[in-house]
Amino acid sequence: MGEGCTPETQQSIEDFEQKHNVKLPAAYRALLLEFGACNFGDPALYSVKELSWAYPDFLEVYREYEKEYELPADLQPFPIGGFGEGSMAILDQNSGKVLMLIHDAGETPLREIAVDFNELMTMLAESAIWVQEQMN
Repeated sequence: MGEGCTPETQQSIEDFEQKHNVKLPAAYRALLLEFGACNFGDPALYSVKELSWAYPDFLEVYREYEKEYELPADLQPFPIGGFGEGSMAILDQNSGKVLMLIHDAGETPLREIAVDFNELMTMLAESAIWVQEQMN
């Protein structure tokens, strides 16, 4: 997934937002503009190009989850990445929490991954550093 750490352009983000009538969450937008998707862990964060297919897919999948599960009414999810086993990383725009929308979920389709986007990025960076240290 992803284009590595190539920054996105303001125009590509605005084009996506206009096409889908949505605004990217501020912290995610800032990361994309400064560094790009920075795919170095799990979840792999979506680039704008990947959002072009992932966002419509997410909307469809989320509608199915809403039919099947009693999800929090105040949840405002936005897909920011994917896990290797098929689950999605979503950012709740109300609470700021990063959640896993579990693929083939049992009783609970959501699991908290990080209290906010910054904590997620710290976890991913620490994981990448640990892997680098193990390789040395």
